[in-house]
Amino acid sequence: MKVVKTFEVAESPNPHFISARVLHVGEAAQLEHLILEAGQEQKKHVAYTTVHLYVLEGTGVLEAGGETIALSADMLVEMPPETHHRLVNNGASRLRVLNVKAPRPTKSTHIVAENKEN
Repeated sequence: MKVVKTFEVAESPNPHFISARVLHVGEAAQLEHLILEAGQEQKKHVAYTTVHLYVLEGTGVLEAGGETIALSADMLVEMPPETHHRLVNNGASRLRVLNVKAPRPTKSTHIVAENKEN
């Protein structure tokens, strides 16, 4: 059995400049804990696997595949592979999200150029 305490895991540098901690990487899945402080947003990007976002705390917006989805705690959103997306914290407090990629991606996440369509 393996036990991981989220805030004992070092933050991983990322192109979004948000708090990201990789909690698990295995053949079946990769799990990351994300924090966006008030006003923070990710760059639009694409993952090459199914992405499951579970909101742990806070509110915000997910822009994904041409849709805008209001996020709140205890909500799960599943996105198919290669969906262009980004998280935006438009609230007054932090947004904490568990990011589950399953199966584990074999290709790195890719930032989408700003002038491309969803």
